[in-house]
Amino acid sequence: MLGIRKIHSYVFKEHIFPFVGALFVFSFIFLVQYLISQIDKLVGKNLGFAVIAEFMILSLAPILAEVVPVAVFIAVLMAFGRFGEDNEITAWRASGIKFSKILISSLLFGIIIAGAMLYYNNNILPDANHKYKLLRQDIAYKHPDINFDAGYFLDDIPNYRILIREKRNDMLYGLLIYHDAGGVQETIWAKRGKLEIIGDKVILSLEDGEYHEFVQDRTEEYKRSSFDKYRIVVAVKNLELRRRDSKYRSDREMSIPDMAVKLDEYRDLQQKAHLNILKNLAGAGIDTSGVKPHNGLLIADQALQAVKDSSTVSGLTNTEKKALRTRLRELENTKMRVRSFRDMARRYQQAENKYLVEIHKKIAMPVAAIIFVLIGAPLGMIVRRGGLGISGGISLAFFLIYWGVLMTGERLADRLLMAPWLAMWGANIIFAVIGLILVHYAIRERITIHLPKWIEHVRQWIKND
Repeated sequence: MLGIRKIHSYVFKEHIFPFVGALFVFSFIFLVQYLISQIDKLVGKNLGFAVIAEFMILSLAPILAEVVPVAVFIAVLMAFGRFGEDNEITAWRASGIKFSKILISSLLFGIIIAGAMLYYNNNILPDANHKYKLLRQDIAYKHPDINFDAGYFLDDIPNYRILIREKRNDMLYGLLIYHDAGGVQETIWAKRGKLEIIGDKVILSLEDGEYHEFVQDRTEEYKRSSFDKYRIVVAVKNLELRRRDSKYRSDREMSIPDMAVKLDEYRDLQQKAHLNILKNLAGAGIDTSGVKPHNGLLIADQALQAVKDSSTVSGLTNTEKKALRTRLRELENTKMRVRSFRDMARRYQQAENKYLVEIHKKIAMPVAAIIFVLIGAPLGMIVRRGGLGISGGISLAFFLIYWGVLMTGERLADRLLMAPWLAMWGANIIFAVIGLILVHYAIRERITIHLPKWIEHVRQWIKND
């Protein structure tokens, strides 16, 4: 019993130095690469050493969150590679110590790192990201500005919700604006625009878009118009103070409890939009029993088509034709309102997905450190090399694949094409399966991994052709 405890302690300690070394090396490389890409924003601004040092430290915060799983992978590969190179695993097995028992120390190391990383992602990284964003904006602009990021709703302006698809320098693209005041719902869409602040006023100059307006208590009233140029001016009290001490945070600047609050908010907004869809259908005399909100536009289309078909019937009196035209206008207005609320619900769901993705990501990335232990230990035995070069290359290759799957999932989830949990945990599931297969072979002391027979048959068939 004493001997196995010494082996556990020995194996655990063998992970520490490679982990710290890999963490330092890769963090330094990624930080230098990032600073080079940002050098044009720092040069010639007389920032001073303290500001530049703060910028570097805050830039390092998200890099650490990404590098830690790679460092764990490298540490495990180097440790087990050296164990295999020095025939220590062979000696342990000869003494009756199975690979599964040796792996316990590595798993414990991975669990400790994962726990620390989970705390870091939830409690330290959000504040660091927020401070970095504010510092970056202070460096980029001579005067403070309203804080917003592309892809997120801006709530700083009272009674307005603004969604911006893309931001390039001072120009904004794909703007969607919701304004709800005094029972009047305004929806404005524009291809591009510009946001300016003059004194205590926010000025939005929009180009090439559409304006929709309807009164909630009067469903028959609906206005729609197109514009080449449109300007919105909003007076905001204490704007100067709010800009210097912004409370606005994106998902990457929030802890999990903070994002849970935003999730509830956007789910409530979706529910209100869905209720408005059903309310408008009912107000137009359409039976809504059993109708799901996401089918509201289809129901409105069907009702509209039924009236159009009725208007083609021959032998109608003038009074009947007039009634059909009135009904047609009413249903067309209803369809436009239903489409507007459907689009609102979709935008709110996309915003909800962004927060769900970030919540799952904060947990999935630490768990990846444990999964990489399952892959790294058997691979280290197969490679039988404990050097940083080989271990670093293999680890980086695996992590790039992992990161690619993760980012692809995030984009699909943002577009509502994949569930957020699957988008963030899909890579972990795939790599966990690979790790368990490798561990299975290692426990059975089979260094050479044999492919399934059907894969071998396919390979031979391709070779013969």
